[in-house]
Amino acid sequence: MESHRKGDLTEATVITELKRREIPVSVPFGDNERYDLVAESAGDLYRIQVKTGWLSDGCVEFHGKSSHTNSGGNVYKTYDGDTDFFAVYCHELEQLYLVAEDAFETEIRLRVEDAEIEQPSINWAVDYEFDEQWPPENGTNDATDDREAIVQTLRERGVDVIDARDSDAPYDVLLRTPADDLLRAAVRRGSVTNGRVRFDTSQTVPGPDDIEYVVVDCAERGEQYLVERASYEHTMSLRVTEPEQTQPSINWAADYEFDKQWPPR
Repeated sequence: MESHRKGDLTEATVITELKRREIPVSVPFGDNERYDLVAESAGDLYRIQVKTGWLSDGCVEFHGKSSHTNSGGNVYKTYDGDTDFFAVYCHELEQLYLVAEDAFETEIRLRVEDAEIEQPSINWAVDYEFDEQWPPENGTNDATDDREAIVQTLRERGVDVIDARDSDAPYDVLLRTPADDLLRAAVRRGSVTNGRVRFDTSQTVPGPDDIEYVVVDCAERGEQYLVERASYEHTMSLRVTEPEQTQPSINWAADYEFDKQWPPR
């Protein structure tokens, strides 16, 4: 099948998948935008670029940049904020994935099979399945609004917390260990979706060079979790129920409960 026809088929399939989930979808008029669809969730609009994924060496791959041809040959361009998400449909697997535009560089691989050689960081395709990623975590809906309540809960646990809200530091709080070490942490709210505690892992969360931990407060479960920032690269969720299908790697929420992780070993 010619590439443009395959692209049309993928776009039609993605629209069908979104409508099947009763997600409002709009298509921009004309061909001037760098996104294919607009999807709505809780009153927020998200620009979505549709991509065809293909299976290669146990991974779903897709192009994270656009291309066109001029007199000089093929021209490639990154999206650089011109879209919010990639909706990736892999026809071989009949599976839809949702990947934030800023989650990767231009080379994107989602692993579906165990790697033959052990790798330090693997982006498992199952973590990016559409139903695991939708609705998106709104970056403005993080713990900055109720950080005081989360800090108070930490203090009730007996943790010495220094609130850094009035500073320019990239972290939200400092946690003092019994050994008198200060650990930098971000605080985020978590919500339960499809059997997982999800929390904001976008670019609003500092990287492992700036913080050591993320404190996740999930009101639905009445629990706080402590996640080491270096333990994930782009995205992470904590499973609270058994998955319907066998998964190669599961981060069980129970293993990250704050009282089990504090103080850090």
